[in-house]
Amino acid sequence: MRNHLKHFFKVYICVAVCLSSTVSFAFPKDESSSKGERIEALDELDFIEMLNSVDVGKTSELIQKFQNKEGKNRLLNGKYNTKSECTVEAFRNKEVLLITIPAHLLFGPNMTELRSKAGEYLAPIRRYLKNPDTYRVMLVMHTDNTGSEPYREQLTADRVNAVFDWFEESGSDTSYLFSYALGDDMPLKPNDSMDNRDRNRRLEIYLVPGKKMVEQAQKGRIEF
Repeated sequence: MRNHLKHFFKVYICVAVCLSSTVSFAFPKDESSSKGERIEALDELDFIEMLNSVDVGKTSELIQKFQNKEGKNRLLNGKYNTKSECTVEAFRNKEVLLITIPAHLLFGPNMTELRSKAGEYLAPIRRYLKNPDTYRVMLVMHTDNTGSEPYREQLTADRVNAVFDWFEESGSDTSYLFSYALGDDMPLKPNDSMDNRDRNRRLEIYLVPGKKMVEQAQKGRIEF
């Protein structure tokens, strides 16, 4: 498995996420690079850089419409419907889809081995890996503040490894699947109650438009 795991300081993450809808990153052109070299270069990107790794430019409005339709018609009408504990929302100027799966649906308490039914929650994402670089799929694992910092970091690393391995073992193309272990750096709620800590323990899956989606959008139509 490629080493995609990154861990960052709390201040950097909080500031960078707040700016993620407006900050753009410039990367060297890679036309002369092989596919393998391009993917290896992407492996070096941190969480925020990957989130902003493709400039959608003037195609933003079309991509927003496509992502809105994908989120409502497919994801929310499927496994991540309103009856489930999972959520689907728009992110980064509504160009990115963010799926949040509570960790207790995937893992037992303090466990790093996937539950037997965890695949039911991961399987819908395989669709977004079929056509490499139409999407760049980010797996981001979080926990609460229970235990020591090394323990929290290792727990999220081992858990996101297990999720990544599930996709590999299921036969998915993982060329544009990237994983990040963020420990307790980005809590959704204060860690002051059992319910809040449960909410903070989660897997976030970001469906980021890739270069192929932008190329299609530049032609006026996205087919997927």
